[in-house]
Amino acid sequence: MTIEVAMLLSFISVAFAVYSGLRNLKKADASEIERRAAEQAKVNVKLDNIATDCREIKSDMSSVKKDVQELSERLVVVEQSVKSAHHRIDTVERLNSPEDRK
Repeated sequence: MTIEVAMLLSFISVAFAVYSGLRNLKKADASEIERRAAEQAKVNVKLDNIATDCREIKSDMSSVKKDVQELSERLVVVEQSVKSAHHRIDTVERLNSPEDRK
């Protein structure tokens, strides 16, 4: 009878150990899932921030392109005006030069 009690205690101990192991494994899986979900949420937030920043940069680039185009158009007008002014200055210098006065 003592052998049967010892065997029964061994069987109960093994069953309890298996039960405890499975329960801990489920807890570990649950905590692992929570950890992964938290990491995934952080990654998603960071990706959303990057996407927002990219949209802002794209908008800024469009604005810069428009400004450069406007400045290019103004530069052409200024160059034409300077060319005309130089022509007028050359004409005035020729009229006021001492060689023409002689």
